[in-house]
Amino acid sequence: MIKLKDLSCPPELTEEVAQALTDEFKTTGNSVWKKDYIAEQLMTMSNGKCCFSECKLSEEGKYAEVEHFHPKSLYPDEVVKWENLLPINNAVNKAKSAHDTKLEPIINPRFDNPKKHLAFKTFRFKGKDEIGRKTIEVLNLNDTRLWVDKRYEIGNEAVETLEDISQELQEYDRLEVKTTRKRNNILRKLRNLFYEGTPEAEYSAVVASYLLNDDDYIIIREILVKYSLWDEEFEKLEKQLEFCALDVIS
Repeated sequence: MIKLKDLSCPPELTEEVAQALTDEFKTTGNSVWKKDYIAEQLMTMSNGKCCFSECKLSEEGKYAEVEHFHPKSLYPDEVVKWENLLPINNAVNKAKSAHDTKLEPIINPRFDNPKKHLAFKTFRFKGKDEIGRKTIEVLNLNDTRLWVDKRYEIGNEAVETLEDISQELQEYDRLEVKTTRKRNNILRKLRNLFYEGTPEAEYSAVVASYLLNDDDYIIIREILVKYSLWDEEFEKLEKQLEFCALDVIS
């Protein structure tokens, strides 16, 4: 889970339209929030991911839904209130159900920074406080089959790739003759790996967290700095990794 970059309300959702849709929902119970312009803006906001699990919503079997952070059954006046809407995966939405987020608050990644409330331990979420713990429980984020196995698969692969790059780079450091081809091959692999921990990528918090907390990351950075290869692009990528990363508990 990462902090979302909040986007403005779609221009189509004017105050008049929102009021009309709210009145319709109260009268008929129709799914008035199912508008393409709402879904598209929410998907842009989350880079096409579930705002809680970070799975890509465009993949087969991972159905996208519009989530009402404060449940519409309890707070019908917020059924199309822009600040109350989020993009969510079907499984997470079912788990959350009609949980009263005003009575028992959980993380809202549009307005809350998850890293204040959550950490990772062996690819499972751990709550830093009551809000973090309640978020994990309400959203079922540590379900092994649905989420933990996938986080392990992606995170472990990233760490193994980082280790391979570290070994290649240390071999490069020992070479008397350092070829451009060898250097560029290592840098290409590293850039591609870092992009997997940026906000656009699936499960970016997992990748970023475990990369930044690995000893090989420090080794790689030091060698690249030594040869003036840690350039502006790597600086920007590091900032994005830091934005996405949670603390990792050993």
